Amino acid sequence: MKTITKSLMLSTSLVLFASPFALSAKAAPIPHEQVTAQSDFQLPTVTETIKRNIELSFEKQEKWLSQLELIAGEEKRKLVEEFFDEHISPALQNLLEEPSLKWNQVDHAIYQSLVQSGIPFLAAKAIAHGVTLSLKKM
Repeated sequence: MKTITKSLMLSTSLVLFASPFALSAKAAPIPHEQVTAQSDFQLPTVTETIKRNIELSFEKQEKWLSQLELIAGEEKRKLVEEFFDEHISPALQNLLEEPSLKWNQVDHAIYQSLVQSGIPFLAAKAIAHGVTLSLKKM
């Protein structure tokens, strides 16, 4: 029994110690590619992200208006929908035509459309900031 145990221990230790050296000597080099800016994976630009989020907001408009109707009622939903369609939606549509966009441009365009509709400056600033943040989160 001792001889079998000793031989198993010896053969196991030789296999464990020899295999990494044998494998590394016989191993073929692994080809790898350097990840560069020209690779297949490209992050979207800020402009692409903003435009995609604005388009998503138009697609999800019915959903958030129905949520508003559940909270505030059908009359408030109609008022908000008319206001959005008249003032905010055209400003966002104009932004989709811009070649380059930044988030502060979105905030400023919404703010200007709200001020032109007659909303007080501070309220317009707060609403524009909230809308911009919600667009960022889409």
